[in-house]
Amino acid sequence: MLVRFDVSRYARLLAAGLIAAALAGCGESADEETADPDAGAIGVFASAVTMRELAEPITGTGTIAAHKTTTLGPRVDGIIEEIMVRVGDRVKEGQPLFRTRDVELRLKVTELENQVRLAKADVRNTGLAFSRANELHAKGFVADGRLDDARSARDASQARLGIAEAQLAGANQMLTDSTVTAPFDGVITRRDVDEGKFMATRMGGLGGGGEGGVLQIMKIDIVAAIVTVPEIHLSKIEVGTKGRVYIDGIDRAFDSYVIILNDYVDPVTRSVELRLPILNEDYSVKPGLFARAEIFPAPRHGLTLDRRMIYGGETDRHVFIADGNVARRVSVTVRQVDAQTVEVLSGLEAGDKALGGPNAPLLADGIKIRIEAEPGQIAAGASDSTAQ
Repeated sequence: MLVRFDVSRYARLLAAGLIAAALAGCGESADEETADPDAGAIGVFASAVTMRELAEPITGTGTIAAHKTTTLGPRVDGIIEEIMVRVGDRVKEGQPLFRTRDVELRLKVTELENQVRLAKADVRNTGLAFSRANELHAKGFVADGRLDDARSARDASQARLGIAEAQLAGANQMLTDSTVTAPFDGVITRRDVDEGKFMATRMGGLGGGGEGGVLQIMKIDIVAAIVTVPEIHLSKIEVGTKGRVYIDGIDRAFDSYVIILNDYVDPVTRSVELRLPILNEDYSVKPGLFARAEIFPAPRHGLTLDRRMIYGGETDRHVFIADGNVARRVSVTVRQVDAQTVEVLSGLEAGDKALGGPNAPLLADGIKIRIEAEPGQIAAGASDSTAQ
């Protein structure tokens, strides 16, 4: 039996089936869209506002100074006859450093020693004379006037002895002073004259050339970093505040503390001076080197946030925070703590989640968001899971 195949009817049925299938597919997509709450949301990262301790160092710059510095000149007038040390020599307290010519002083001492001997002899004679006069006066053989003369002669000779002894002591002191010794353990850092120079004490040790003295000595087994910091930090610093000193030319830092806080604030630079001691037993730290100090005030608590979450210019700082599944724009005031962190001064509270990430340029007030984990956080979570 011959069966006819109606091609046109088959084509119509096929088209109807395709249209029905397409409509059914469209209905499923619409239902799925309605069921997915993240549909149309942008993926962002979230960083929480946290309260933590802030220990911000205060930086100051300055110079290394010796513990003591003294310019030594002669103590008696005369020609500098011998200088016993050179620049760079390390000396001990009491060690002879230089000597003024002392020939005349020695002669003067000898002369005064003889005068003291004469005065002592005179005191003995007048003392004996007074004793005899006093005995004879008691027996009625010496008048009162003669006794008084003997007493006066005795007293005058004792006075002359006192003067002679004082003059001898002064001459001996000048002889001692002709040799200048180190006033403390230190190092010779300057030599201004050579032997043969006449120098006078009445000009503070200056000679005809106007030099500051013969030698300069510094005590540098302990040195100090003298640094200045802006006056706005004055309330955060006190004597005893910890610090660390970095010195040009030395590859290590020195832990220290504020030992002196100058009460004077420079009205021109608006800065205050601090001094931080450094133990320098090997003399490796030289006075005059440039120093930078970090001062560490007591830590304080503050709200902090990842600085990447801050947007806008200086006059329009703002963040976007998560409000459910939408973003909200919030104006903030912040202050930079370091390269990664800012301190939030106003606008946010602890626990608020600030938004950022590659899609940050798409953020706007009220836009739908989907919070995702940053790649680093995912890697860290995977490592933790593997370790467990």
